[in-house]
Amino acid sequence: MMNGKLRMSTRRSFGATSRRARLNRELIDAVSASATSCDTCRDIHADLDMNPEGGDFVEAASFPGATVDRLDAHFRAHWKDRYELASAGP
Repeated sequence: MMNGKLRMSTRRSFGATSRRARLNRELIDAVSASATSCDTCRDIHADLDMNPEGGDFVEAASFPGATVDRLDAHFRAHWKDRYELASAGP
């Protein structure tokens, strides 16, 4: 992984209907910094399960507006060329 690259990796478990995403530490830091001026980043940050490598986001049927695709679109709008999406799994 390139240092300083804002990266979100997605994966879908076999048989699962929800998608999961892992945000790397650099992207978590960028979302945290933006949360002071961006309501969407603040909401995203609140929905993350933090870990030493970054944070995990899981789509929930009870929150239909919070999807991995919407996170991806929001991050692209904020950080353009510094952000990338990587997909893995079925």
